[in-house]
Amino acid sequence: MTCEQAKEIPIIELLRSCNIQPDHIRGSDHWYLSPFRKENTPSFKVNTRLNLYFDHGSGQGGDIIDLGKKLYECDTKELLRKLESGNFSFHQQPGLERLLHIRQSIIPADNQDGIQVTAIKDLGSTPAISRYLESRAIDLAVARKFLKEIYYDVGGKSYFAAGFENRAGGYELRSQYFKGSTSPKDITHIQNVAKSVCVLEGFIDFLSLLSQRKPEPILSDFLILNSVALADRAISIAKNYENVFIYPDNDPAGRKVIETFQKAGIEPVDLSHSYRQYKDLNEMLMAEKIPENSLKKQQIYKRSRGIGF
Repeated sequence: MTCEQAKEIPIIELLRSCNIQPDHIRGSDHWYLSPFRKENTPSFKVNTRLNLYFDHGSGQGGDIIDLGKKLYECDTKELLRKLESGNFSFHQQPGLERLLHIRQSIIPADNQDGIQVTAIKDLGSTPAISRYLESRAIDLAVARKFLKEIYYDVGGKSYFAAGFENRAGGYELRSQYFKGSTSPKDITHIQNVAKSVCVLEGFIDFLSLLSQRKPEPILSDFLILNSVALADRAISIAKNYENVFIYPDNDPAGRKVIETFQKAGIEPVDLSHSYRQYKDLNEMLMAEKIPENSLKKQQIYKRSRGIGF
């Protein structure tokens, strides 16, 4: 089974297979007592039209892949195996709108079914956003200088995420359950009147670098691509610097970013060797900052939850 096939399975069927029934139903919204904690008032909602869930108690949500991995405490590969062994149908649901679970999506602001920003606040207003950043080992003092809390509507429903502004006025949005952006999509150029520039694929890696180097600030300008597909847009800016340092992911996409600069006549200094045993800067930061005993406690808690097939 592929992820796309799995996403055709109604979330309510997955919950039903775990003997989790709705407390009440209002239109397309099915309300449940959260399967992740004890509560008397339902705060766990599944929208059958979007086939998405949202846990108001934790501020987390997403699609069936996100939920399934939390319920069964497994990775995506194992989850797909479990789902394939069940009695689920893979038919297309009529009118199913995939807006929140499409990774790295760009939804035009003028699209009535797309992302509509309703409010922008300083970081710290909503604890769930700060907790998400802390879970990624991001220093909140560093994050406050560059991030905002973005509140937005999609299909008449309200959500929130950490937002990183690009040079065209759009925002990259990240939360525990969503990775996307508002229009217009563009790169971000942070200028400190330096002769060197550091190029990073996304703002989580950018904040990871600053968090790691907080005691010794980096005297450089920064180019955050916000998508490897936008690497070409950074070329004309990078050519104005004496030195170009690049922090690509250790994967084929990261290698293509370096090749894009090289084809344009720029020989960037590839610093991915400094985290060669990790996928990216953030994965290394998390490994360094999250205490091993804390991870063990999380694993013990997960094993004791008792949720599974």
